[in-house]
Amino acid sequence: MRRSMLLFVLSGITPLLCAAAVPAIEPGWAETVARILAFPAVSVVLLSLGILGLLTELKAGAHGLGLLVGLLALGLFFGASIALGLAGVGTLMLLIVGLALLAVELLVIPGHGVTGVIGALLVSAAAVMAIAGPSPTAGDVLSAFGVLGASCVVTAAVAYGFIRHLPTSTRWQGLILRGSAESGQGYVSALPRGDLVGQTGVAVTDLRPAGTAEVAGERVDVVTEGGYVSAGGRILVVRSEGYRHVVRPAG
Repeated sequence: MRRSMLLFVLSGITPLLCAAAVPAIEPGWAETVARILAFPAVSVVLLSLGILGLLTELKAGAHGLGLLVGLLALGLFFGASIALGLAGVGTLMLLIVGLALLAVELLVIPGHGVTGVIGALLVSAAAVMAIAGPSPTAGDVLSAFGVLGASCVVTAAVAYGFIRHLPTSTRWQGLILRGSAESGQGYVSALPRGDLVGQTGVAVTDLRPAGTAEVAGERVDVVTEGGYVSAGGRILVVRSEGYRHVVRPAG
């Protein structure tokens, strides 16, 4: 009886002694910062800044503040996921390939569009994987798409507000040409070419009715009075209105 009572008491005390012997591990400052950066609201802000920065660089074609802000925001976002073990090798590979395609769009073939779209999709996929984690549930995936969708909405709202208020903004007034160069003030789009009037030439391309002709040894853009002139046909310049040279078939 005494032995069974002793065993009962020891079985109750042993877990308490073990718990007291194991010190509580407090998270370090790096993990605390990573958890704050991985908070959904903060993730939305970081992704929005990253998207806005990269879009600004793609649109402006410059290498300045937008690129720096975009890369810094994305670096903080993905760095927090890596520190918490949410982002793996596959996520990093998607991110690197996506950023490489965006760099090609920005530096090598600006304005092409295809590489920029594919790069943006890969970066978005990497962001979803970084939020959902390595073994996501359906709720994790929905949460990740929710954060990405909220970031896109915030980005679109900021871009729309900026573009809407840009014409009336005094801070950014240097980005918009507000003056006009009217002909009544002496401005002309091109010098008059009265020397070409009465000259004959040859249509270099088919005039349907616009095209190119060679007049007095010079290639000029011309437009007929409405008729069609095939390439190689003889033409006569009847009027010269700046860049617009009106011709008709010669003879």
